[in-house]
Amino acid sequence: MKLHFSQVICMENLNSIDREILRLIEKKVDILKKMIQNGKIGMNYEIAASLISETNLNPVRIHRIFEEIEKLLKEEEKRILGFEKKVAVLGPIGSFSEEMAINLVGSRDPIEYFQTTTEVIEAVEGSKVDYGIVPIENSTNGTVFPVLDALLNYDVEVFGEATLEINQCLATKKSMNLKDIKTVYSHPQGISQCMRFINNYLSHAEIKYTASTADGVNLLDENSAVIMSETGAKYYKLHVVRKKIQDFLGNTTRFYAIRKKRSERGFRNGKITALFFGVEDKPGSLKNVLEIFYKNGFNLRKLESRPAKTKLGDYIFFTEVEASLSYKHMEELRKAVTFHRVIGIFKEIEEIDVLR
Repeated sequence: MKLHFSQVICMENLNSIDREILRLIEKKVDILKKMIQNGKIGMNYEIAASLISETNLNPVRIHRIFEEIEKLLKEEEKRILGFEKKVAVLGPIGSFSEEMAINLVGSRDPIEYFQTTTEVIEAVEGSKVDYGIVPIENSTNGTVFPVLDALLNYDVEVFGEATLEINQCLATKKSMNLKDIKTVYSHPQGISQCMRFINNYLSHAEIKYTASTADGVNLLDENSAVIMSETGAKYYKLHVVRKKIQDFLGNTTRFYAIRKKRSERGFRNGKITALFFGVEDKPGSLKNVLEIFYKNGFNLRKLESRPAKTKLGDYIFFTEVEASLSYKHMEELRKAVTFHRVIGIFKEIEEIDVLR
């Protein structure tokens, strides 16, 4: 379709305005750099409510635009100051764990990538990194058991949690029809979250599992596709064949932020207590533990059983209690269990400080 001359002029004007907006944002970053050089850091970049009232445009959307600019400025501040602390995630670049970490630290710079979540937890315990971001639960697939099992066996603690909306896409090296795709790569959870789409449109394709959703990128050829995040697909310059192919559009993953364990006396700044415990193998043992939570008015947000790996029928329990358990509560619990281990008393977090 041919554009009328006046339409061309309008498009050029709009593009010119976009370039001017970009230049003004860059100017704002330059001012920020000068402020940091003068020793002014940790500035508040929030737009004043009075400024939003000066426009007739949708105030909610305008506020969101300025929120994104604020995030950009904070990211630039961190980049200028440099990073002292490292954050471990399941890699490679383009994984959902990386996306969650970037949301929390504001940049890709302090992130280190590992091949498994157990390696992430090992790196935190061994002080190779300061923090780790690991997925603990997905709204479609439930608990991530390899992470849960590793948290029992390594000397780390949970100090925060955050959630990420998981939007899967189907990506290829070039534009192609679904019927021409012969192989689909992805992490087992990525596959299981998109089974409806796979059954409807890719039932003819071979499914191959990879260590992470982004790992399949290295295996792509002219006849294959990968299920991964749209952010990852853009980073690797792939063609997005279909967006939001997950079975449930509200698909969300909850992540733990972990660090090397300090002391249980530090386990007091939070709203959720996460702990493992064991009970005797006799009737009523688990009931006695649950009654402690019940009589104190504590809701259990999560309760799982895991094999104790000693003998058949022996189990360890994991729970998240919606309370910061006090010393008194822990003493009550000790009398009803064979062992217990608190791995964190924490709350939801929005950022992790990785500055020098």
